[in-house]
Amino acid sequence: MLRATATSLDAGFLLAGWEVRPRHGTLLRRDGANSAPIRLEPRVMAVLVCLARHGGEVVTRDEFIAEVWDGRVVSDEALSRCVSLLRAVFSDDSREPRFIRTVARIGYTLLQAPVPLAPTDAAAVTDSSPTSDPLSEPPTVGWFSRRHGRERRRIFFAGALCTGVALTLAGVYSLRGGRAPAEAPPPVTRLAVLPFDTTNARDFGRDVGAELADEIVDSLASVEQLRISGRTSTNALAASHADIVEVGRRLGVDAVLHGTVAESAEGLRIAVALTATSDARVLWSKVYERSAADIFAVQSSIASAVVRELVGLLTPDGIAGVPSIEPGSRDLQAYQLYMRGAHQIRLRGEESLRLAIDLFSAAARRDPTYARAQIGLANAYALLPSYSFEDPADMYALADKALVTAERLTGTRSISAGTRAYLGFMRWRWIDSETAFRTAIATEPNNPDLRQMYSQLLGAVGRLDAALAQAHLAQELDPLAPVVADRIGILHLELGRDEDAARDVALGRELGLEEVAYPETKILLELHQHEDTEAAQALRGLQSVVQRSNAWIDPTIDGYRHPSLRPAAIALLDRALQSGGISARLYFGAMVLLESPERALRSFATLANRSANDLEFLFSKDATAVRRDPAFGQFVRTLGIDAYWDRFGWPGACRRNGAGIECR
Repeated sequence: MLRATATSLDAGFLLAGWEVRPRHGTLLRRDGANSAPIRLEPRVMAVLVCLARHGGEVVTRDEFIAEVWDGRVVSDEALSRCVSLLRAVFSDDSREPRFIRTVARIGYTLLQAPVPLAPTDAAAVTDSSPTSDPLSEPPTVGWFSRRHGRERRRIFFAGALCTGVALTLAGVYSLRGGRAPAEAPPPVTRLAVLPFDTTNARDFGRDVGAELADEIVDSLASVEQLRISGRTSTNALAASHADIVEVGRRLGVDAVLHGTVAESAEGLRIAVALTATSDARVLWSKVYERSAADIFAVQSSIASAVVRELVGLLTPDGIAGVPSIEPGSRDLQAYQLYMRGAHQIRLRGEESLRLAIDLFSAAARRDPTYARAQIGLANAYALLPSYSFEDPADMYALADKALVTAERLTGTRSISAGTRAYLGFMRWRWIDSETAFRTAIATEPNNPDLRQMYSQLLGAVGRLDAALAQAHLAQELDPLAPVVADRIGILHLELGRDEDAARDVALGRELGLEEVAYPETKILLELHQHEDTEAAQALRGLQSVVQRSNAWIDPTIDGYRHPSLRPAAIALLDRALQSGGISARLYFGAMVLLESPERALRSFATLANRSANDLEFLFSKDATAVRRDPAFGQFVRTLGIDAYWDRFGWPGACRRNGAGIECR
């Protein structure tokens, strides 16, 4: 089949039963008489066009970055989200795809052949194009809805290690020649661990290389005086093929650990080097020759060697108690399955999480004593409801079962603290979640994911300043993580710091986070900045996708600006809710902004999928009138938040007043 040219596809093309109009950012079903165009965010459309241009071929992640993001460094999550949104539009099943197939660890393939529109059809597309801004973002229903996800590695650096080894050998030769030793190495308090280069590895060697850096990071996570740069930032810069020293400087670390994995006659050859960011000096390097069956010892010895090199740079208390990377299983195949599952779980997305469940389950079947496989299984089950339509209660029950098994195998609950903290948060068991988060963070102070999730818990119980502090700690650990920048932007917005919020939201987009999945942040920021026309346009986009009425939008914004117009706006919204013209979540957000406490709290209780972000919004500056209502105290008691405050401290906005609760 001849590949369609870029020009012909840009003018429009057919894809199975869909008409794609790239220049206008819309899709139109041709098999539906009354179907309305579906608007796509520009980056999502660009991913679809990129797939179409490569008609039937595998498009690698590097090719997507070059063509869609113009070579700009972004996280893998940005691409995965675009593909997930396309699958949602096409109602495509990732397990039995009809449109987009995932090629594991490589990229994606478009299964349907694009057919360029005939010239007359293309002209019709131009003539009938929408009059609204083609760059306006498509919506999803939800007030501050979020799916967090977390991202995964790209691979990376070839040849840099050879230079490091050569420098080390030259230094050794100089010392043997009687020359004075070099000056003391610079202190290392911040470290980046890059993904290991597997260019010269095959089969098992690639699996080992894909996970080795993460195993080392996990080993060093409990060294409190050592800050480890987060995986999202490290992997994104690794994917840019920048110089190692430049990577270290951009991450603000003192040294970079990097290495290669190759296959030799004996099995595996793993070379590792620690390079100072300040002067490109190789502080330490070593080559390990091991059989594949001895990979457990290789990983443990690498991490131990790194720690030994840092002994003189950190206090003894900081080094004490660092765990080895003992995998908990001596079955090589079980360990391989676990590593593959760990890779998939970091990619997030429904397809990856389901595959992770299969891999962890297979590892546990091969070795029933393998506790880490059970922890991986629990994590995958806990995350899956956020990326699929699985019933949360069912998935959380399966996660609980896996955690109980892991704790029985290890005899400790510390191994499961992070997952239990997340489960407690998702179930709104505030005290259990707080306790588990404190245990998990004490064990892994360098884990930005824990800090990010802990920030969400603190925000949900009204401790917005503490939530912001934890989000900033996550950003220090992972400065290029787009979801962390977005989280900080949301908190600044809720605290009424609009300039900071605008800066953080823009940073999140710059780092690759698309607005398409959650436009509410942008809408609220526009309202705060008196950009009412833009906010109204975005709300119309929300309503257009679900084919609901726009009649309430302008009166609601007018009521937000002018209190005297609020009764009429509220009455109009009441009628829209009764007739199905507005979703319950948008109605809830509107009632908060129009300062109708009774309706806001009542509509919150009716939300089918109440999220912690909905609850956090009630502690924002916009919800001051709702909190001041006497009914809010009973609302807090119903959710058990006052019991959490009694144990861990009350926020500045609320206090006990006799038998009641008073908030401001």
